[in-house]
Amino acid sequence: MNGRIRRGIAAVAAALAVSYPGLAAAGQDPPPAGTITFGPLRVTPGLALSDAGVDDNVFNEPVDPKHDYTFTITPRALLAFRMRRLNATYLATTDYVYYQKYSSERGTNTSSAGRVEVDLGRLKPYGTIQGVNTKARLNSEVDARARHHDVTYGTGLAFKIASRTNVVVNATQVEIDYEPDEQFRGVDLEQSFNSRRRVADAGLAIALTPITTLTVAVAREEQRFQLSPDRDSNTWRIAPTFTFSPTGVLSGSASVGYRRFTPVSPTMPSYTGLVSAVNVNATIYGRHQMVAQFNRDVQYSYDLENDYYIGTGGSVTWTWLLFGPIDVRGTGGRNVMDYRGGTTPPHDTSFQYGGGVGYRFGSRARVGANILVTRRESNRPDRGFRNQRLFVGLTWGTIS
Repeated sequence: MNGRIRRGIAAVAAALAVSYPGLAAAGQDPPPAGTITFGPLRVTPGLALSDAGVDDNVFNEPVDPKHDYTFTITPRALLAFRMRRLNATYLATTDYVYYQKYSSERGTNTSSAGRVEVDLGRLKPYGTIQGVNTKARLNSEVDARARHHDVTYGTGLAFKIASRTNVVVNATQVEIDYEPDEQFRGVDLEQSFNSRRRVADAGLAIALTPITTLTVAVAREEQRFQLSPDRDSNTWRIAPTFTFSPTGVLSGSASVGYRRFTPVSPTMPSYTGLVSAVNVNATIYGRHQMVAQFNRDVQYSYDLENDYYIGTGGSVTWTWLLFGPIDVRGTGGRNVMDYRGGTTPPHDTSFQYGGGVGYRFGSRARVGANILVTRRESNRPDRGFRNQRLFVGLTWGTIS
């Protein structure tokens, strides 16, 4: 799959380059430290050693938890190509996950993502493609590390109709494909999740300030399941979204909107209500950094009897550059899974809290020691668990 993704990205980039042969190199922003520059091409490498320590509950079991020593090594590379009208990026990442005792949890996770944009004045089209081949857990509900292949295609354009206003149109397709025989609690995950989701949206993007943009769009979504067609659904969504430039105190995006989720099968309950997606980063006085996340949306369950759940939750991580190169970090989060469907819908709540201390080597490297506690409570006795992890990490590249 990764070969197909890379070939697709190369084909898009080559076609655009041929279409605009007269493009000349233009000035670019200063590159991050450690970037290698070849004319209009930049290569920014990175390396991370994460989760090196003890996992107190490898399988998230309610009784008799298994502990093991583990670590993950993640090399990555970001390629950026920019000329007068053409901007292309490609990010390749690989995780090497190791467990000392439980070899079933080991694995290699790879991902590739490419994006091509063309500036034609008032018209700015783009195309994206991303592929993932991973054993990482799909979400906080499924505790199994099971192999799945995900592919995302996207395209769209922005058309300027005024100095601060653009009409935006986007189309996205997401495919989830679990390998055969991958199971969780006796349920075949390919039957629960193998699907294709198509989304089309259109709206207006208004630049409120030089660093803040408001986008109001209406989206139509269709999700179709390969092996469980009775889970098919259609969605209408409207979600005003604020996007903040990295040059300001705030960066990231915040969206709160309305979703009408309508299953095709009359036996599956519908949902109409608020949804949100918030991922905001704030830097205060250059010494404090806060990362806040909050999400509320419909999520399909692995359990075919419970259909889906409304996932509501978020987390806050605060990093304080204490003195010199030393920083301290604290994190806390809560997530609720409110299931719909079934005779007795479950209700699960999970909590995360922890902290750590880090040492920075200049602007490109950080080593840290952390503790993270995860606890899940449920009205089903076999779903609750507690996990405490002690680990160290080393990051070389972009520090966050």
